[in-house]
Amino acid sequence: MNYKILFTSKNNYDLLQNWVERCAGFKTPEIINLDLGSDHNQFKKGSSFCKKHNIEFIEAQRTEFQDNISQVFNSLSDSNLEYILYLHQDCFPVSESTFTKINYCIKNNDLSQFGCIGFNIYHDIEIKYLQRDNFNLMTTSRCVLQKGNGYYMRYPKGSRANYNNFQKNKAFSVENIMWTALLLSKNSFMKNIKIDLNFNFFFSPDDLAYQFLHNNVHNIFVPGIHFIHDQSIKTQYKLPKDSPIGNKEDVIKRYGRVDHAKIWKNKWGFNYDPRKSIKILNNRIVKYFFSRIAPRIYSSFETVSRKEYKYAKLKSKLMDEYFSHDPLNGPLKYFDLKTQE
Repeated sequence: MNYKILFTSKNNYDLLQNWVERCAGFKTPEIINLDLGSDHNQFKKGSSFCKKHNIEFIEAQRTEFQDNISQVFNSLSDSNLEYILYLHQDCFPVSESTFTKINYCIKNNDLSQFGCIGFNIYHDIEIKYLQRDNFNLMTTSRCVLQKGNGYYMRYPKGSRANYNNFQKNKAFSVENIMWTALLLSKNSFMKNIKIDLNFNFFFSPDDLAYQFLHNNVHNIFVPGIHFIHDQSIKTQYKLPKDSPIGNKEDVIKRYGRVDHAKIWKNKWGFNYDPRKSIKILNNRIVKYFFSRIAPRIYSSFETVSRKEYKYAKLKSKLMDEYFSHDPLNGPLKYFDLKTQE
């Protein structure tokens, strides 16, 4: 295939084993595993497992996510491989054709003109509850500059994106992808991204997306390719379902520094925060009331990010376009891509 899958691992090789076993019957690209400094026993376990399953095992030179991407692309410098698909180990393809569809899209389009490339994510849904007979658009974007609840998603109603107004089977521009499944072009990454070592994991993929926007490069959603992000899988291996949850020291040990919100604000000049700027509107009861009675009115209230962006120090034409864009009317821009049905 014209791309490889990248996993990053640190003391979680049971998760990787679970992913490989679940996808055993799929036509899967070659896999790279980047070890971020596992303890001795886990390192040996991971190395042995990867060797058994023909997975390329690499020791990370640093733990920061953006440097991980750069290291992998540089390690592929002698090959013609131009794309990597970064996956979370609790993010799974929904069909055997998922990976071949991605490969078709790479072969038949120039994706190097784009930034972060994302897909339809069934986010935080357990695999056993996934309906495989009719794949609707579910979660396709994370966004804080636009009106809404911070996501393009079908549920809850507070999402301002109205998929009924979107053209079917058309690729479209997104502010930020749902990065549990993230496809990146080597050429675009090397041309547009300045590695920021202040971000370790949290907000690091988001920073990639906004660096692309700042350089007026579109991040895009590709239709017809679906993943399920089943976070409940992690609880089977004594890991918190949501990555930031847990004892602060444990979170830091697993994911590095956790002052990402402060780092983001210092860099971009606005908080990455889709909560409403009027605090009472974030109350659980108030949100529930509006979601039942007037979801569109609720989604129109200004968020912290939008309020602060007006005075931000780092802006661009494309970022301004997203700030002015209302996803209620559909995406900011469509793209004609050849995709496999």
